[in-house]
Amino acid sequence: MKNSNKTISSNSKGITITFGDVNKHQFIYYNSNSEVAKLAQREDNRQRYQVFEQPEFNRIQKQIYTQAVYGLKAYKNEEIMLMEPKNIEEIKHVHNKAKVIINNYKQEVASRLADSFLMKMFPNSPVIKQMLGIQGADSALGTSLSFKDLKITPTMMAKKLVEFSVLPKNFFQLA
Repeated sequence: MKNSNKTISSNSKGITITFGDVNKHQFIYYNSNSEVAKLAQREDNRQRYQVFEQPEFNRIQKQIYTQAVYGLKAYKNEEIMLMEPKNIEEIKHVHNKAKVIINNYKQEVASRLADSFLMKMFPNSPVIKQMLGIQGADSALGTSLSFKDLKITPTMMAKKLVEFSVLPKNFFQLA
């Protein structure tokens, strides 16, 4: 039966259901026997809690990483106007170096994914086996695939940028 005059509220002790048309109330305590408590339990009898993703980088690491990966796009126009020309050129230089490494890494990951797929589909094909022998990236080719599409995490990308000295060697120890 649908009741459009029903109001549900909660407090620290339980849930109140108010039926406005008949001026009646029902209170359900939060306790181990209530339906609410049962809903909060998982099948393995552990409490359900919201899981918060921890940030991969601290504030300083995030700033350096963002500057390398996104260049001046990481800043508002007002911030760029306040920067020294020398700093702007340094950000552009680091970003251009990072773009090449990012593009090559994305091609490498995409190639590995495609190779894996092709080997599963055509395990006995000599043509596919010959194609898999071709390695490398072409810097003239760009890739429109995102980090998310390729399952590249910021940590993975940062490790690659540290490897090629775009990010400092002590990047993961910065605080």
